[in-house]
Amino acid sequence: MEASVRRLGVEAIAAVVIVTGGFGALPFARPVVVTLAGAFLCYATWGLVDRARSHSAIRGWGRTAQCLRVLCGLLVGLGVLSGVGSILAIWFIVLGDAWVL
Repeated sequence: MEASVRRLGVEAIAAVVIVTGGFGALPFARPVVVTLAGAFLCYATWGLVDRARSHSAIRGWGRTAQCLRVLCGLLVGLGVLSGVGSILAIWFIVLGDAWVL
């Protein structure tokens, strides 16, 4: 099932709002908030870029589609790193060593 462009845009904006709001409200959990919102932002942005990539490929813009494919790969990699970072951040908070991050 595909997400609509509107929903992906709202999710990307929500991730940015969560990051900015989480800095002040939860100072001890900043690493968790930032990494989870980063993964969320990467997912939403990847969806938007992938939609643009497929649109470019349909129109015959090969070079643009290739560049967007590379950007999709970078977003996936960054999202995976953010996901791993969130797991580590939660782990450090549970162990009592939140200062490590």
